[in-house]
Amino acid sequence: MKQKIPGILFLLAMPLSVLLYIKVEALSGSEILGLFSAVALYVLVAIVIALLFNKKEQ
Repeated sequence: MKQKIPGILFLLAMPLSVLLYIKVEALSGSEILGLFSAVALYVLVAIVIALLFNKKEQ
């Protein structure tokens, strides 16, 4: 199960990034800023996954 959690987190990040894009684009009026925030969400999820799941098993 622990091996599937990173994939599940990335799957959850997909609709959240779309929602984030829509909200940021509506508030700021800038599509580029919305796109940047959606990509930043993926980067943040990848960093969290790397920090949590790349520890050596003892």
